Amino acid sequence: MRRSSSLALAAGALVVASLSGCSVVSQPPASADPSASAGASASPTVVPPAVPDLLSFQCLPTADPKVWTATGVIVNRAATADYRVTVFVAPPGTTTAKARRLVIPKVPTAVETAFTVEGLSVNPGSAPACRVQLVRMD
Repeated sequence: MRRSSSLALAAGALVVASLSGCSVVSQPPASADPSASAGASASPTVVPPAVPDLLSFQCLPTADPKVWTATGVIVNRAATADYRVTVFVAPPGTTTAKARRLVIPKVPTAVETAFTVEGLSVNPGSAPACRVQLVRMD
C-alpha cells in the first residue's frame, strides 16, 4: 500500500510540474511565460502568443463565473501533425488542478486552425488564471 501511495504522489507531482509552469509549450519548448491572470473579479484572460504555432488564445468566464471557455488559433509551420491543447483555470501557485485536454488531429501546414475548449471548471481559490499548454505531437 505504501509503495502505490508513493507512486501516486510521484505521478501527481509530475502532472503538477508540467501544468503549473503556466507556459505555452511547443516543440522545442519556449522560454517565455505567457500566462495571464484574471483579477479577483474573474475578468477575461487574454494570453498573447508566445510560440510561433499559437497565433491567439483567449479564456473567458461564461454566464456562470465558475465555468470558463477557451478559444484559440494555431498554425502549423511544419509538416502535417497532431496538436494537444491542455487548459485549466486556477489561482496562481495552485499545485493540483482539473484540466481539459483537446487533441486536434492532422493540422495541415500553414493553415490557421481554430479550437475551443468549453466547460472549464474554475478550481478553488481566488483570482483564477487560465493557463494553456500547446504540444505538437510529431
